[in-house]
Formats: sequence, structure tokens, C-alpha cells
Amino acid sequence: MSEEKNYMPPPPPAGKEVLVSVRGVNKVFVKGDEKVYALRNINIDVYREEYLSIMGPSGSGKTTLFNMVGALDRPTDGEVKVGGVSLPKLSSRELSYFRCKHIGYVFQSYNLIPWLTGLGNVMLPMTFLGVDDASAEKRAREVLEMVGLGHRLNHTPGEMSGGQQQRVAIARALANDPAIILADEPTANLDQKTGEEIIELLSELVKKSGVTVITATHDHKMLAASDRIVWIKGGRVDRVENTSDMNINVGAIHL
Repeated sequence: MSEEKNYMPPPPPAGKEVLVSVRGVNKVFVKGDEKVYALRNINIDVYREEYLSIMGPSGSGKTTLFNMVGALDRPTDGEVKVGGVSLPKLSSRELSYFRCKHIGYVFQSYNLIPWLTGLGNVMLPMTFLGVDDASAEKRAREVLEMVGLGHRLNHTPGEMSGGQQQRVAIARALANDPAIILADEPTANLDQKTGEEIIELLSELVKKSGVTVITATHDHKMLAASDRIVWIKGGRVDRVENTSDMNINVGAIHL
């Protein structure tokens, strides 16, 4: 391991609650006799009801960190806690339940079931938790209305634009009333105007629904909407900055 200084989070500001705590996380992949560190001694906090963006070049460890926080992967060593629950200590079955109940996912490719309607896609994660059909349908209608798609309930993904499909994906992520929404490059496949609408929607959800949004992105428009940015370099946290301390324009970031 390198002796480089590692970032340590400061105490949370007054009135802020730590929702996600990552301490001493390493992720090591073994290739023959070689160990490849995707993450090296990562330490970060994510506050409840904040919009956090994770930024870094390809191969920096950005996606690996994103997957750790989202309980999609386990660290080689270290601790990841969400709401005080230690994710590495959960069994595979417990981890699956935790993901479905507490974390919503939004991906750049939407990942919708093509033969299901918007309503059916949003009901799906509730069905996995054993919610009865009537209650699941009622909640699905509510969140689809929330994202502006109350008029597209019975359309399949193939009958929707990219922006509408991403709104369905966001509604699906909200279905089980999660504490966290993880958004992986959610505007990458959208034109600028539609991308801006999705960013505004995610920002409004933080304010109105109290959800925490964590995004992995290269989109400067999304960075500008964030409360803080975590910069990843070489598998380490390079720095964490408040967006209010930066001058961000589309196409450029001025420090």
C-alpha cells in the first residue's frame, strides 16, 4: 500500500446527519500473482438529504466506490455503513433485501423491462418485497404522477422517449420509499434539454421527498446541481468540495 495521505472526513456541519459512512475501504482484485487495488483506504461520509456527485476519470475507482455504497459489491476490507447498518456483515440474502428496501437505482441505460408498462415496471420492486398488487399499483401511480408521467402509465418503454423512460426509472427507484437513490450517469443517453429536466427532477426529490441522491457522473450540469463533489483519483479520495465554493459552468469547472 502507498504511504500517501488519505482523506478523512471532517465532523458533519451543524444540522447534518451522516447517512452513509465509509471507513478504510479497500477493494483488491487478484490477477495471477498481481494484486490490483481498485480502491485504497477510502473514507467518506454522505449526509442525509444531500445531493452528492462522485467524479473521476475512467479507471479511477469511481464506479467501484459507487457500487460499495449501493451494496452492489463488497469491500476486500473496511467498513460501509448505511443508516448505521454494516453492509459487509450482511448475508447475501440480507443484502438483497436491504438494497430493495432502502436503495433505489437509476442507470444510464434505464434497465426497464421492455414488455411491461410504465406502471408494471414501477410495481416490480414492490412485488419483490411482497407488497400486495393493489397497494403496489396505488404507490406506482403516485410516484409516476410525481415524476410527471401520470399520462403514460400504460405505455411500454418502446412507446416512450428516452427522457420518459428515465423518468419511469426514477419512479421505480422511488417505489419502496428508499433513503438513497444511486444514479449512474443518468443523463448520459439524453439530449441537453432532457438531461437538464432529469437533473432538476432529482434535485426536487432531494428537497421535497427527503431522499439522498448519490450520482456517478461526468455531466457538469449535474455537478452544478450537487451539494458536494467527491473527486476520485487512483483509487483514492483526492478531495471533497462544496459546490458552493466552486465556479461550475457547462463545459468547464473553475476552482
